[in-house]
Amino acid sequence: MIPFYATFFWKLCYNRDMEPAILKFFEGIRCVPLDWIFGIFSFLGEGLTVGVIVLLLFWLLPRRTGEQLLVTAVSSAAVNAFLKNAISRPRPYAAGVVSRRDVDTPLFSTRDLGDTLSCPSGHAQATSSALCAGAMLRKKIYGWVLFGVLIALVCCSRMYFGVHYPTDVLLGTALGVLIAVLWHLVYRYAYKARYFCLMGLAAALLLTLPFYPEHDHVQMTALLSGAAFFLPLCSFLKYKETDVLWKRLLHIPLGGLAAGAMFGVALLFPEGLGFTLLKWFLLFGAGTFGATALFKLCRV
Repeated sequence: MIPFYATFFWKLCYNRDMEPAILKFFEGIRCVPLDWIFGIFSFLGEGLTVGVIVLLLFWLLPRRTGEQLLVTAVSSAAVNAFLKNAISRPRPYAAGVVSRRDVDTPLFSTRDLGDTLSCPSGHAQATSSALCAGAMLRKKIYGWVLFGVLIALVCCSRMYFGVHYPTDVLLGTALGVLIAVLWHLVYRYAYKARYFCLMGLAAALLLTLPFYPEHDHVQMTALLSGAAFFLPLCSFLKYKETDVLWKRLLHIPLGGLAAGAMFGVALLFPEGLGFTLLKWFLLFGAGTFGATALFKLCRV
């Protein structure tokens, strides 16, 4: 499977006619029903969607499992934002390869994407990192089937709308899987060093901010920095986990309260790189450390 994947990626990189042909195929099948179908899978692959789902799992699942999923997702998002800005590849519609399918709904939009942020695909990387991490943790065949089906549909949706090249989604998928595997190895064989690994990655990306001060890179680096700072604090709370289902379900409103309160405060922050960094750093802290403190206080 891996040799086939690598060979296909290699051919795409060096066959200049292959990528436009694939994109032209998707352009040729565009219609309103497919807009909705592929729009749903693009929505599922949105960084915000994946982030919300992973945060909910952090609140609901056992601490070690939830933390690994969260660290994997945040690390993947931060690396993706850095690479997008560093590579600065024009999107297919911006390069005139195909037209963009113009869709703008409350849940999903193809507008205001950043014309030079094509590679690697954030949707493919976010989906693959989260699903791969989940499949490795569950160790069930259905997890890998779900991974394969969903990542294929998310990747196709990005090419259907004309916002990513095939190599963008393939690279995004590969990076997402790589990051998930690396964190899985850390949590399995170097658990006590996990926070040092997280701090090292956050420090490395913080050093790149003067070179790439774009909003999405600042935002994702702030979230990663929040993970490096607040997750160790969560472990010092000595919060006793519960196996009672109704108590675990109470984590959702309590966690939402902690994150929502900080979000309301963050709306008052002025514009600027430094305040953007601080805002998302504190938002991560509220959703993790703040939420865990509430769980402990309410004894749930």
